[in-house]
Amino acid sequence: MDLRDVKLRARALLAPRQAERDLRDELAFHVDREARKLIDEGMAPATARARAHARFGSVPLVADECRDQRGTAFVDDALRDLRCAVRSFAHAPLASATVVATIAIGLGVVAVLFTFLNTFLFRTDRVPDVEQFYAVERLQPGTDGQSSLTRADFESLRRDTSVFTDAYAAVSGIDLRVDGRAMAVTLVTASFFDLVRVRPSMGRALTAADDAPNGGNPVIVLSDKGWHRRFDRDPDVIGRTVLVGGVPFTVVGVMPEGFRGLVVGAPDFWAPLAQLGAFRPNQRGRESSAVVEIAGRLKPGVSGDSARAQLRAWSANAPASTAERRAAAAATIDVLPHRGTVPRPMEAVMLFAPLFIAFGLILLIGCANVANLLLARGVARQREIGIRLSIGASRGRIVRQLMTESLLLALVAAAGGYVVSRLALTGAVVWVVGMMPADIWDVSLNVPAADWRVALFLVAAAVASTALFALLPALQATRIDPVRTLRGELVRDARPGRARNALIGVQVFASALLLIGASIFLRSGMASSQYDQGFRTADTVMIELVNEPTRTAMLQAIAADAAITQYAAVRPGMLDTLPGLATIGQGKTPLRCKFVSGDYFGVMGVPMLRGRTFTPAERDGAPVVIVSESTARALWPNGNAIGETFRLEPDRPSEGQPEDQPAFSSHLVTVIGVSRDVTGSRFTGNKPGVFMPTSLDAPDTAAMVRIAGDPDLARRTLIEHFIKIDPNLGRIVTMRTVARLEKVFLTIAFSIAVALGALALLLTVSGLFSVLSYLVAQRTKEIGLRMALGAPSRAVTRLVLAQTARPVLYGLVAGTVLAAALATVLLSTPFGAFISPIVHVADPVAYLASVVIIVAACVAAAALPATRAVRLDPMRALREE
Repeated sequence: MDLRDVKLRARALLAPRQAERDLRDELAFHVDREARKLIDEGMAPATARARAHARFGSVPLVADECRDQRGTAFVDDALRDLRCAVRSFAHAPLASATVVATIAIGLGVVAVLFTFLNTFLFRTDRVPDVEQFYAVERLQPGTDGQSSLTRADFESLRRDTSVFTDAYAAVSGIDLRVDGRAMAVTLVTASFFDLVRVRPSMGRALTAADDAPNGGNPVIVLSDKGWHRRFDRDPDVIGRTVLVGGVPFTVVGVMPEGFRGLVVGAPDFWAPLAQLGAFRPNQRGRESSAVVEIAGRLKPGVSGDSARAQLRAWSANAPASTAERRAAAAATIDVLPHRGTVPRPMEAVMLFAPLFIAFGLILLIGCANVANLLLARGVARQREIGIRLSIGASRGRIVRQLMTESLLLALVAAAGGYVVSRLALTGAVVWVVGMMPADIWDVSLNVPAADWRVALFLVAAAVASTALFALLPALQATRIDPVRTLRGELVRDARPGRARNALIGVQVFASALLLIGASIFLRSGMASSQYDQGFRTADTVMIELVNEPTRTAMLQAIAADAAITQYAAVRPGMLDTLPGLATIGQGKTPLRCKFVSGDYFGVMGVPMLRGRTFTPAERDGAPVVIVSESTARALWPNGNAIGETFRLEPDRPSEGQPEDQPAFSSHLVTVIGVSRDVTGSRFTGNKPGVFMPTSLDAPDTAAMVRIAGDPDLARRTLIEHFIKIDPNLGRIVTMRTVARLEKVFLTIAFSIAVALGALALLLTVSGLFSVLSYLVAQRTKEIGLRMALGAPSRAVTRLVLAQTARPVLYGLVAGTVLAAALATVLLSTPFGAFISPIVHVADPVAYLASVVIIVAACVAAAALPATRAVRLDPMRALREE
């Protein structure tokens, strides 16, 4: 192909009318030249022109050959197909609108899920070369996956290794109150902002002087979210102060909108890691041993594997008490991509794959509905297609035209799907934010933004949907005899063929899968609402005492508050426990332990079954414990636990344990009481088996208080009162909210499942109704003839219902069997073991109820067409035909 050919083809694409005029002129020139030549030889002009045309051949045929030589015929065909499609839609607007609406719902549903993935998985922040970031992880041996990297490790890593161009350390997830408002903080080393290469929109970032060990400056850098929430976007915010732990922190910068750091959600502000003591008073003076997250940019030429090898060598040589611990630390260190959102994207994709399948089933049902509709339209267009075949159009050309029409509808549906997804996301965000307990989280969620990836996904999904719903009807519509069609012998598709039966089966199959899942989640949700956590929630409140300097004043205020009738101490939290071991003889039994004061059982309504509670004299270190009834049965199945002794020790090495976690020493204890079981959270399964004595005077303990009156009103009053004593007051939360919290997450998951199941059922019923209505209309003559010959109404009804009974049965059996198989596979996985206490995936009642609902819905969908068939006037039906 030379440059002239390229120009000709470009002109044919960009200026088709001019190209056609040029082609006509050129062909006319050749005919005229031949005619003039013959005239010059003595032939009459009329005869010469006729002879020239005869020698030249068919001008339209030559023109077509020239167009084919351009290589742009497919574009011309596509444009003609598009014009034909628009005219076709204008002739059948209702059918076109039905196709668009059905596919738009399916595309909108999958676009909702993809938008979430795009926001939290595929999209990276405004961090240049973010793919260079790698996070360092070292799992602590003997723990449940907790990191053991400290700031001292970070300094050693920067000094003794050459893996990163530079690295930063961070402590995230710090929640505190600033002037009465809950705010989230991330502490970072000064190298953080240099590494991310994002400049503040106002002021400056942190400097090395701000993060100097044993010194530094109490300054903060606001995120755009924190600037909005705390300072209402005050342009003069630089230089303002916030009080944290009694220390005034100065605002020195504001980061640009959309910057989140390298995490999913942006904190309200960043502060120097050297100021950790102000945010966690219990770690003041021990900042170097604080557990931190470490990440950095790999040096050019350093791969992930080589970085991993270097860091393992560094970790093996790090100071440690024993060779075994050094070897264990080296074996558990890893380097993982840290792209700014989810550090392990493949794992996240695998996690979301089942959700995509579930959401995609809605689109599959919609495609089956539309395919059935197009099959019916194909019958109506037999004459048009037959004529085109008879005048020389190939079957492939007509199939291409039908596919083009469907693709145009699917692209319009993609635009509709975008609108559906935005509406659904907006509604979901408003709903989720409204469900979140305000006394635990100050939730502020934005609707995930849609970018070019979402648009590309919708277009790709529309193309894939076109293949699903349009290819089979297009092939079916062109499988006709053109001769018979021209004679007017149209093929009446009076009986459902294999294709239509298969589509009905697919609809019922997908609907059964989703509805069984929805029923399982719905029943699990109903069971969850009746779950008893084993402690009193109606009038109890937890008050976190996070600042030790104000502990005494806070305790005095609690004791003096008339609304508080009882109070007790608890550690490490209401739903948290500590891992421990009970050593009896040669055996060791794992336990969940909690520190409580003697009043805890009365405040929380946990009855003592035998023995007594702790006395005020029995505080930290006292060699007495109270065990739960299940623990007593496990340790002493044949005897009375009271008076029994055993050695209690922490189930983790004391060395290397995170400093922000409370611990206890190994010592011999005596059982003085047996309490009722406290089941705790259904998610974590933390069921305290052993209670050890403590008091509110001990550090790190929180107060559990019994309130007189409305606990929510009392909580607000307590915040207003106590914040005057401690401006950085910890959480004050009602236990009613704590108990409701896990129900919120379950309700969200269950509601999504139920919504998908209901939508699947609705689409299936509507599709089945459309198919049966169409089939009854096509069999009007046959039904009329049967009734004229004396067929009873019962036989006609059976005739209509029998048309779909078999595919519905096949789809139902396939969906139920696959759901049971998936449940069996899920139960054999660790995730299945995690969710089995909450979601009963093998619930037979849910399976049976789903089958009954689907059968009832299918019968209901068939009832109206059957009734219509029974009411046919036989003579009128025969005359109309």
